[in-house]
Amino acid sequence: MAFDTSGFTPAQLRAWQGLLAGDTPSRPAVDPDARSRWLAFLTDRTADAVARLPAQPGAALYLSKGKLDALDCDGRFLDQQDSVFAWTTPMVVGDLAHRAIELDLAGDREQAPQELMRAVWGDFAARGNSAGEFVASLGGVEADDLRARALRRVLEFREVFPLLPAAYVRSEVEMKASLHGGSLVCNGRPDLVVGRTHPTERRQILIDLKTGGRSRHHRHDMRYYALLATLKYGVVPFRVATFYLDEADWEHEDVDDDVLEAAARTIAEKADRAVTLLHATPPDEQLRLVAGPACNWCGRQATCPAAQELAATRADESP
Repeated sequence: MAFDTSGFTPAQLRAWQGLLAGDTPSRPAVDPDARSRWLAFLTDRTADAVARLPAQPGAALYLSKGKLDALDCDGRFLDQQDSVFAWTTPMVVGDLAHRAIELDLAGDREQAPQELMRAVWGDFAARGNSAGEFVASLGGVEADDLRARALRRVLEFREVFPLLPAAYVRSEVEMKASLHGGSLVCNGRPDLVVGRTHPTERRQILIDLKTGGRSRHHRHDMRYYALLATLKYGVVPFRVATFYLDEADWEHEDVDDDVLEAAARTIAEKADRAVTLLHATPPDEQLRLVAGPACNWCGRQATCPAAQELAATRADESP
């Protein structure tokens, strides 16, 4: 599909040429056996974990990008399971921005960003769910600040990401894989899916949008999405990437068997650990605790020996 790039800004053109590989339209060939092969691989690797699930209704294991990240530390995962979900300002800012970006792309960026944000805000407030209640409870300067923060993300996205036809890019696409008769369910939603499935070429690029710093988790997240997309569409994506809005830069990986195998092995390993933590929880002294940035959002931080050790080390290293 040919695109007129004459109206692209330098940042948009750079993303078009580098991230989207728009000037090199040829893509790897489709492997028609990819889905069956990777479904069998993942099913085989997760069989032991599923076999240890209790034989009772509702014992299915549900995994998501967030849960897989949390499973890097037993304490963080258990805290996540015990915590009552509550919306926070950063979460709502992200959701507002993602919804506005979705509508902005669908409308070919013809609507004024401020009008777009007002419409998204009103939609959130009228939903009647927990997100709507949180947004509806805000007013005055607090609400203005939240909208302004979300609007900045939309404006920055417009500045650095090329406008593509709505038929060519989708946002928040639901991807789900159900294995072992529904005993294990993996799901996720990449921020953007660029390109359509094709009978002979691998054209899809999966992208997550991020503000803030880079993390090793981001690459693992995108590999997870690559495997889910393969199982859903029957076609291996061409590329996965994390796009950092603050930098107008990205990290990408072209998808091959090594990428998909790494994702499948990670799912299997963490599914096994999740079953242990949920249904045969070890005593605290036997938990695998890994301190890091996620400690700041963990309710166990105050009593976690790993978090305390990290805090002490940072204090010793401070000038």
